[in-house]
Amino acid sequence: MWCRDQSRCITPRYVYHSQGIFPEPTSQGRVEYLGKEGTRNCSLRISDLRRSDSGTYIFYFITNHPVEKPPGQPGVTLLVADNSSEVAVSLSPAGDVVEGSSVTLFCCSTAHTPVEGYTWYQTGGSTAGDKRQMMTITNISTTDSGNYYCEALTTNKPIYSSALSINVQYAPKNTSVSVNPFGEVLMGSSVTLSCSSDANPAVERYTWLQRTESQASLRGSGQSYSITNISLEDSGQYCCVAMNKHGSQSYTVTMTVGKVNGQSSILWRLVVPVGIPIALTLIIIITVACIRRKTVPASSQQGYSLTETTIQQPLP
Repeated sequence: MWCRDQSRCITPRYVYHSQGIFPEPTSQGRVEYLGKEGTRNCSLRISDLRRSDSGTYIFYFITNHPVEKPPGQPGVTLLVADNSSEVAVSLSPAGDVVEGSSVTLFCCSTAHTPVEGYTWYQTGGSTAGDKRQMMTITNISTTDSGNYYCEALTTNKPIYSSALSINVQYAPKNTSVSVNPFGEVLMGSSVTLSCSSDANPAVERYTWLQRTESQASLRGSGQSYSITNISLEDSGQYCCVAMNKHGSQSYTVTMTVGKVNGQSSILWRLVVPVGIPIALTLIIIITVACIRRKTVPASSQQGYSLTETTIQQPLP
């Protein structure tokens, strides 16, 4: 089988598979396997080349041995240039570039004259700091987003590639909840909680949970959640979970019973925003609460107090 950008061909789509399963839609009708069983020939022909065909191609085979499996393969890198360009750039692995991962940019010259050296540039013309044909960015961050292009220095003149755009994506972070109105809320009144988060791509879903001493319950979805006709059952912690395809982060506020004309309790706590991988199904909420109680004269009217925190911890 032949696959692209996967050293062990662990992929939902194959450029070529001997059994014809799960073919890449863009490769159908354009690839031909030239190898023959029992030979060392595993050649693959790709016709009607396109820039989207650029990438690292790996040949992989599976034996009938019950234990041993072939190791991952380095593969061969194919760079496809436009007809109008003598220098092409390509990114590996292909697909989304996620914060914290590593990517490699390749530069290839189709000029007829020898290339003496390469220089990489980032948005604005600043040198990216690498003089080799390929440049690797490790632990990539949002500051690495931008356009990259390569200069190939030939014996005649320098020639430049077209720009390759890198958009670094990341899971939700800096999640917070605002409360309106904030402060003392009387029984029977209403309050609205609004959640915001920074994410790329944008947050796909906001989910609201209510956590009491005995259980956690799903309360709603959407960026805002309103509690109307507040009663004793509405007391507890309210957690907003912001989620996109790369992960999630939560933020919690607490609603406690209070006195309109006096203070019956002082609530101190540390609420830490928690980020989790998208694959997890459990939402982890870390809340440390310390309650100092103080006796005060009773009041004839009771209400609720919503308290939020601004203490943040970066997404792990």
